[in-house]
Amino acid sequence: MAFSLRSIDVSDWKTFGLLQLVIDTIPDPIFVKDRQHRWIACNPGFCRLIGQRYEDLIGRSDPDYWPKAQAEVFWSYDDIVFNSGEPSENEESATGSDGVVRTIWTRKFPMKNAQGEVVGLCGLITDITDLKQRHREAERIAAENREQRAIIQMQAELLDRVAMPVIQVWEGILLIPLVGEMNDRRAAQALESLLAAIGQRRAEFVILDITGVPVIDSAVARHLVRAVQAAELLGCRSVMVGIGPEIARTLVGLGIDFGRITTQGTLQSGLAYAMGRLGAARAAGAAAR
Repeated sequence: MAFSLRSIDVSDWKTFGLLQLVIDTIPDPIFVKDRQHRWIACNPGFCRLIGQRYEDLIGRSDPDYWPKAQAEVFWSYDDIVFNSGEPSENEESATGSDGVVRTIWTRKFPMKNAQGEVVGLCGLITDITDLKQRHREAERIAAENREQRAIIQMQAELLDRVAMPVIQVWEGILLIPLVGEMNDRRAAQALESLLAAIGQRRAEFVILDITGVPVIDSAVARHLVRAVQAAELLGCRSVMVGIGPEIARTLVGLGIDFGRITTQGTLQSGLAYAMGRLGAARAAGAAAR
């Protein structure tokens, strides 16, 4: 949207007075420039921004009051409006009358005469310094939150590895004690650690000790079944220990098929079972040779 001014002539006090009255009612800084970048009108908000009286600003321009670098930026955006005849808006830096550099959002609109020629522009300034500061603060807090979440995630993964170690208790026999509540992430970590250890140590038996798992639900049960199945694919048989009466009733109620999983009441009995089977298998292999 462009302002249409048939002719701006400060000698036409009726027209100019109405324009001045309109812009004076707006608290944000407003200025009007001719094609030579000279201010031909402004409001009290603009006077306060620069720290000069109205009569000292009229007929002057940006380099008279702003730092050279800032004035060059203002003029470059003026020229875009003058040459294109289209509105423009930009974020800029401006040093206020108090010497503080403020962040401003400036909207500039071309003013055209009856022939459609751009004869000047009208600018409206909004101080967004506080808004930018709040935005930067929000970004900082968000970045800190992301960093904290990443740290917590790494700590959780480390604790999972520590809480679910894979221990070689005998040649060819591994033990993985499961402690605490199981979820998808911890179950995946346990499975990954278990399969890696089976491959590295050529294990033939793995003992899954669930004594330290407080709750067994359908999700945890399925994770255990998947761990056993994955171990079998690597030629490793599984023994589950630590199933108490409550957990046993829960598993029966869930209808999970544990038919392919060997169970023992305690870690000691599970280890004895695995050692006996392993010893028998090796003796049979030696006799066959």
